[in-house]
Amino acid sequence: MNPDTTDTDTTSTDTTSTGSAVTITEIAEFLQQLRALSQPDTADPTRDAGDATAERAAFLARKADLFARIAAQQPGLIPPSPTATSPTAGDPT
Repeated sequence: MNPDTTDTDTTSTDTTSTGSAVTITEIAEFLQQLRALSQPDTADPTRDAGDATAERAAFLARKADLFARIAAQQPGLIPPSPTATSPTAGDPT
C-alpha cells in the first residue's frame, strides 16, 4: 500500500481509521465530490438510482473518515461531553 496520502481511496468504508493526517488534496477532492453530488445529473438520464445511492454511501463513509481523522489530530478540539446526572428521589429539581 502506498503511504502517500495524496492517493486517496474514495471507496473506503473504514470509518475508524485515524492513522494518517488529512491533506489539503483530500479536502479538495472531498469538496469536488460534494459539489458533483449536489448538482443534478442531467447528462446521463440512464443512470441507475442504485448507483447514485452507492455513490452517496461512499461519500458519507469518506466524510466520516475525514472528520474522525481531523478529530484525532486535534484531541482538544471537541470538548468531552458532560456527565449526565439523574434526579434523586425527593430532589425538587
